[in-house]
Amino acid sequence: MTARTLVLGTAGHIDHGKTALIKAMTGVDTDRLKEEKERGITTELGFTHLTLPSGTEIGIVDVPGHEKFVRHMVAGASGLDVVLLVVAADEGVMPQTVEHVQICRLLGVRKGLIAITKKDLVDEEMLELVRDDIGDLVTGTFLEDAPMYPVSSVTGEGIPELVEAIEAVTHDISTRETDQIFRLPIDRVFTMKGFGTVITGTLISGKLQVGDEIEILPSGRRCRVRGIQVHNQPAEFSLAGQRTAVNLQGVEKREVQRGEVLIHPGTMTPTRRLDGYLTMLPTAEHPITHASTHRFHVGTSLHLAKIYLLDKEDLGPSDEGFVQFVFEEPVIALPKDRFVIRGSGKIQTLGGGEILAIHPPRRKRNSKEALETLKLLKDGSDHDKVLFFIRDRGLRGITFPELMEETNLSKRDLEKILEQSMKGGEINKVDLTLPIYLHTQLIQRLAKEMETALKAFHKSNPLKEGMEKEVLRSQIAPDTDKKFWDHLLTRLCEKGPFVVQQDTIRLKSHRQTVDPAFRETIAAVEKNLQEGGAKPPTLKELSARLGKAPDQLKAILTFLTKEGKCVKLTEELYMDAKAFEEIKEASVEFLKKNGELTVQSFKELTGLSRKFAVPILEFFDKQRITIRIDQKRVLRK
Repeated sequence: MTARTLVLGTAGHIDHGKTALIKAMTGVDTDRLKEEKERGITTELGFTHLTLPSGTEIGIVDVPGHEKFVRHMVAGASGLDVVLLVVAADEGVMPQTVEHVQICRLLGVRKGLIAITKKDLVDEEMLELVRDDIGDLVTGTFLEDAPMYPVSSVTGEGIPELVEAIEAVTHDISTRETDQIFRLPIDRVFTMKGFGTVITGTLISGKLQVGDEIEILPSGRRCRVRGIQVHNQPAEFSLAGQRTAVNLQGVEKREVQRGEVLIHPGTMTPTRRLDGYLTMLPTAEHPITHASTHRFHVGTSLHLAKIYLLDKEDLGPSDEGFVQFVFEEPVIALPKDRFVIRGSGKIQTLGGGEILAIHPPRRKRNSKEALETLKLLKDGSDHDKVLFFIRDRGLRGITFPELMEETNLSKRDLEKILEQSMKGGEINKVDLTLPIYLHTQLIQRLAKEMETALKAFHKSNPLKEGMEKEVLRSQIAPDTDKKFWDHLLTRLCEKGPFVVQQDTIRLKSHRQTVDPAFRETIAAVEKNLQEGGAKPPTLKELSARLGKAPDQLKAILTFLTKEGKCVKLTEELYMDAKAFEEIKEASVEFLKKNGELTVQSFKELTGLSRKFAVPILEFFDKQRITIRIDQKRVLRK
């Protein structure tokens, strides 16, 4: 689903008339703070909307021009579709004009226009000088071919033409997908009497509806949407690209901070490490060195990030390279998000770029494997990236929601890629509560590892029918969920050389055989059981007599049990099959004659002590020969 919803933002130096221009176009004064009124500058983000000649409404963000408030400018610019660069005719290009253009460029803004304000204060000669000044600034940027419109917010001259130009440029802007993960970075929090907590921001992806449960990250607080306003009008929903005010139910103003992000619960997870591709500005006054700390802007949030350079010794003016950011506090972001880096000492924009991975491992510098991965994440197709994340999860697999977060793809695009990949045999889907996707190569590798492990097990344990499934999992797939593991085994058994029997697994080709080295021990075990008769040695006693490990003897006893030569009464006690049958026949005959059997009467009947009497009687119960009623047993009917 797509929506024709766009946001325009101003950019430019302090006191160049951005707010006055917006008022001339919309009739709304976006200076909303007393401090702004008194000082005549915008210190916070201001918001309004503009109805274009076609009837289309676009959101407008008025960003501050003062150097001290560049943080707010970055926050406002992070959700923009088109930028209106404002330059005063009586001053021309100034420092913040330059920095704002650089920031918009780093944030990936692709469309824009230029307004030369205060036209009424200069003559034509001065106006031409300013045009030339602006032309030099925007050469090589997204504004290089942008038209310039001299205007006067005082007389209204040029305003209609500028509005028509805004209408024209919006036609070339791609619509945003609404079936991506919903997220709304918060740029303002306040309270309204009778309503409670209200937040505002640009809904950058997805869709929000009244009544939705939402989660606030990184705090994790949950609440509900009581009401929505779009362009100052009540609405039942808000779509990607719309300036949105949300009335929150169940959360106090003090519990919500600017820079946090609204999401639908469970669709995103905070991170303290990001991979990115960083491009330095030509105007950067000093290089970024390995493991240095700088200000990191993403969305409406600001963090301190330690920057690890992965393929360079340092990054100077106009340099670019792969980096990993590490944070002391949780960060909320997705791949393809744009970021800006500013100095941690002297506040200056140094560079910016694109986030590549949101939950990466710690990467080694100049690692061939790491750099190949990062190049794929930067330049690879969406199909290649999806396969990478599926393969990267290994045998744990990855769910559809997790893939949406790792790739930042729309639901429709991701479904298409997964469908094509399954048809092409590249991936497999295991249907659990949520479908889990696995790379085919990993399943093939798992099958080979299982076959190798089972061959070794059968060779070492010829008397055992199979290997315990959990033991096999711990050896070759310890990170795999037990339920998921059982599904994998079922699938592999359908086409592979494996057989699952209750809690064990074996090769189809395996047959229990007696190794010559075991025959002497087997014979000794049989002899001891036969001589013991109704009073056989315990496993511990047998181990001491024969000098063999209990595990080895247990394998032999299990084999003899399946051969019908002994009976397993308990884990520690096995009895010769012939001796057991004699006791069973005598007990059944006694019960037929007397109707009931107690431990005492059984001891008198067989001459056995309680050590043997109780296990035998309990085994009768398990075999459904008898049923216990209080302290006596009777024959089952």
